[in-house]
Amino acid sequence: MSDQSNVALAESIYAAFAGGDIPAILNTLDPQAELIFEGSAAIPWAGNRRGIDGWTAFFQAVGQNLDDVVFAETMKPFAVQGDHVVFAGRYSARVKSTGKRIDSPLVHLWTMRNGKVVRCQELTNTVIEAAACASGGAGV
Repeated sequence: MSDQSNVALAESIYAAFAGGDIPAILNTLDPQAELIFEGSAAIPWAGNRRGIDGWTAFFQAVGQNLDDVVFAETMKPFAVQGDHVVFAGRYSARVKSTGKRIDSPLVHLWTMRNGKVVRCQELTNTVIEAAACASGGAGV
């Protein structure tokens, strides 16, 4: 695929997320697609996942733990080279169990092949996320 096709694929994923269309996102994935989100066990949606079931578990964890997630419109292409696309932006959300807000930079490192996502690594401020998930103390 061309650089522009890969950018368009990532943009379609952000649009689907903004519209709550998780099945559309899952349809963009290679059956063994990796999702890498390194973070403390205090962050329920953190972890490395593989395949449609792994990505589904990620979206379920996000839905069970976060409200008011906003990021899709802030994500912009930062770098593109062949199968590799980097999008950067910012996201915000509210943790349901604590009521605390998250406001963090967000970077996605995408790898696409043959029109499908084969890997996404998500980079955020996991310290802010873990603090927002922790009970007690002031909101973030």
